[in-house]
Amino acid sequence: MDKVRHHYHLRTVVVTLMISVGILCTHISITSAQTSSLKKSSGVSLGAVLQPSPSPVHKGVPTNITIIFLTLRVGQKGGSMLQPHVDYDVTILKNGKQEFQVSAFAGQPGQPLHSDGGIIIFPYTFQQRGVYVATVTVYGILFNPIRPDSVQFPVNVT
Repeated sequence: MDKVRHHYHLRTVVVTLMISVGILCTHISITSAQTSSLKKSSGVSLGAVLQPSPSPVHKGVPTNITIIFLTLRVGQKGGSMLQPHVDYDVTILKNGKQEFQVSAFAGQPGQPLHSDGGIIIFPYTFQQRGVYVATVTVYGILFNPIRPDSVQFPVNVT
């Protein structure tokens, strides 16, 4: 019986720690990131947050790009919360030319990918200085297809 109690206690501590770290990391990402709205309907919109790490972004340095999908409640209490089950793709362009596509990186070029929990992270190394554009396109929310909608984020590379 003590062994069962010990495993339960350990599992509880680990889950609590994971949730605490997840909340802390989400808070840090949101406060220092670019946010933009995608879809709006009845006071609710889908937001996308883009956070490169490290920041600022430097030429030739591997960068992890985090995108967080949020349900934004406009004019309502409750603020925003993670939006699960988003079908999406992300492209990175330099001077209008596509340099990278997340779906191709995942082995499914042109096919929307699925985010279970509302957060995606992918690596990319910017090869030149200047302004790149990361385009996030959403194709579905909560397993329901939508008319594709996109938002663009400038990424300044030094």
